[in-house]
Amino acid sequence: MTRKNIPVCLCCDLNYLRYACVTLASVAYTSSEPVDFYILHSGISKELQNIVVNWMKSRFPKDSLTFLDISRQLSLINVKQVRHFNALVFGRYFIPQLLPGAHKAIYLDSDTIVLDDIAALGGAALGGAALGGIYEYWQDNNDWGEKIKNDLEYLNLSETHKYFSSGVLLLDCDKWRQENITQRLLDLYQKYREITQYPDQDPLNKLFENNYKELDAKFNVTEQTIISYKGTELLDLKNAVVVRHFAGDNKPWNQVYLYSDANGKDCSDNFNDWWFFAGMTPFYDAISNDFLEKQMKDFKSYEIPRLIGLSRANTICQEEFVSSVRSSRSCRYVLFGFVPLLKIKTKKNGKKVIYKLFGSLPVLSIKRKRNRSVYLLFGLLPLLSVMRK
Repeated sequence: MTRKNIPVCLCCDLNYLRYACVTLASVAYTSSEPVDFYILHSGISKELQNIVVNWMKSRFPKDSLTFLDISRQLSLINVKQVRHFNALVFGRYFIPQLLPGAHKAIYLDSDTIVLDDIAALGGAALGGAALGGIYEYWQDNNDWGEKIKNDLEYLNLSETHKYFSSGVLLLDCDKWRQENITQRLLDLYQKYREITQYPDQDPLNKLFENNYKELDAKFNVTEQTIISYKGTELLDLKNAVVVRHFAGDNKPWNQVYLYSDANGKDCSDNFNDWWFFAGMTPFYDAISNDFLEKQMKDFKSYEIPRLIGLSRANTICQEEFVSSVRSSRSCRYVLFGFVPLLKIKTKKNGKKVIYKLFGSLPVLSIKRKRNRSVYLLFGLLPLLSVMRK
């Protein structure tokens, strides 16, 4: 680190590198000052690192990017696999040791985007605390939040403690080093290793019980945050978002997901923001192709059967269905007996099948050759090519 900027750190492996780059692009695009980025990783090849570093130099020349391999540090932790969490979640613990010249550091999960200058987070006052975090709003909203509260009973946290997310953090690195916080967190993890459901987040909350600086919600706005706010407070929050965190299953790269806030208004606009920044990265084509493939699979597996009132278990296999309609050449599904929903038309003795939504919009076509089937979106965009043995 050659400049006096507050460093921005992320942790990711090969699978999440493409999404981490979206986070990087969003920070760099919205920042008024140069940013020093650090990706803490394990197993990302030098070749791929160079591709990302060269992209950063070309696209955001005022910023710097450094990859830090933390395989050695992670190898010292006896990690128990819990759901989707792996050893890399502990990378944030090591930031003060990895950046010995840093006084403060920002940590961001790789499923975040930054919509306003990150300097607002970096400049937040910690009031003497070693850590700044943002309250987890899911605890107040639904049955899942109640379940998590029950899961946390083993921590024996004070009722006055506000459990915070580890997805966005502001660290006082000097205090971390002085107070040996990294090792204390690792010791706490080993203590709760067999029962923790949130391997990195639980030790943080236990160690910083009633002893962290609660930062404004705008620095870690999740789906549950939006649901929690109401009226003018909700509008003010939406206008003030600095960090949007796509925590949970609803990721912009996985699905077109529309949900409503407490006022019944659509809250999915930040999905479009995510795709805006994704378009700046070297992985955009791969991300968009994966997204389209998943959408078509979901449409075929879930939406069509749901709309025509069929359960997934009773959905006819496409190959068998095409064979059954070859003689009639087309098949139509209607709602309420008159609203055209789906038309499936076969041509050339079953060698071409066209799916038309509402009877006219060709959303999917299938061309069959001797040993493979080619799936085309809107009749033009290749989605899949399936070989048949």
